[in-house]
Amino acid sequence: MHYVWSTRLFPQNNLTTVDGRPLQIINPGVVNNGAGPDFFNATVIIDGQTWVGNVEIHIRASDWHRHKHTDDPAYQTVILHVVEIDDMPIYRKNGEVIPQFAMKCRADLSATFHSLADLSPETLPCVEAIRQIPQIFMTDWITALGYERLHEKVERINRLVEDNAGDWNEAGYITIARALGFGTNSEPFERLARATPLRILRRHADDLLVVESILLGQAGLLPKPERENTYAERLSTEYSFFATKFGIKAPDGLGWKFSRLRPQNSPIRRISYLAGLISSHRDFITRLMSIERLSDAYELLGARMQSDSSTATTTTLSRASIDILIINAVIPLAYAYATYTGNYNRAREIAEMLHEMKAESNRITAMFAAAGIDIRSAFVSQAMVQLRREYCEKRKCLYCRIGHRHLSACSLREK
Repeated sequence: MHYVWSTRLFPQNNLTTVDGRPLQIINPGVVNNGAGPDFFNATVIIDGQTWVGNVEIHIRASDWHRHKHTDDPAYQTVILHVVEIDDMPIYRKNGEVIPQFAMKCRADLSATFHSLADLSPETLPCVEAIRQIPQIFMTDWITALGYERLHEKVERINRLVEDNAGDWNEAGYITIARALGFGTNSEPFERLARATPLRILRRHADDLLVVESILLGQAGLLPKPERENTYAERLSTEYSFFATKFGIKAPDGLGWKFSRLRPQNSPIRRISYLAGLISSHRDFITRLMSIERLSDAYELLGARMQSDSSTATTTTLSRASIDILIINAVIPLAYAYATYTGNYNRAREIAEMLHEMKAESNRITAMFAAAGIDIRSAFVSQAMVQLRREYCEKRKCLYCRIGHRHLSACSLREK
């Protein structure tokens, strides 16, 4: 009912209140996501008189009393009570009757919505609707989704900057670390980075063994020495010394996941890669935030033009993994910093880099590609991830432009 009211998916001609007075809906109002009436600042004309105020929606008029609105001051400014079932008149506290409008929602519209929201992990209920949408409309929605996803990542980075007293290096370091978790271990990686400040690691960036020992020790992943004078024993010795020196402690229960991971995706290898990055480039965050072209990021992150099937050492990532790191961390970080400094032209250029990168290949992109969407770049693949995660999986079909267009088309069909 909220959706039908806000989008006016009901007949607009010859409307009347339940007591027979002519009614015109000029503005349905603004959705209220907090306490109080459902819509603010609506404008309606009742029997020739214009009213500006709030609108409340209930299935039954009597729900007004069940929800105890009569004595609530927030509801004294309701100018129209929209109901499906008019089972009783409703009055203000001073005895004035509140105008009511009986709005009937079509059964087929409701059925269409529920068919869209009937989601399973491997299905896309709106596939036929997608195929019928004009390309120009779809392109506009993809653009909005791509920027929506980018801005969500930027907001996370901005919060990290605030949490670290404005230190962009620490915020960037945590962002890169989280991205190295590649979803499966993102939370443990972020907790590791928060518990192991970059400023400590940079003090010994010229010694890879020290940086690696601190990170692995903090992660609780130091290998057990099987004999003396081994690399594992040196790592353990170094960590014990520096943990005491800097007063740091490994977080409890990081919850690393190892099952069903390829060897090159092991958290230990990812941590070793991070240690190598810090040791090779003391200023790697500053350099990532100021990249001029994609090749700068690839060079800094040590990407090797190798196939995904090649064997990576503990301190290198495959080209595909570097792509994911750039998409999920480097570009959002550079974009966030450019926006922070007010360099909006540069921010736009950074966002354009996503159009230069190859699209991600995963279950979500395969699903939308099968529906006929041309996923030609990382920008589009990110848009599809945003669509699936933030709209499909959250059953927000009413807020998705595809779902809205499909429902609007359904409402216009003849009964």
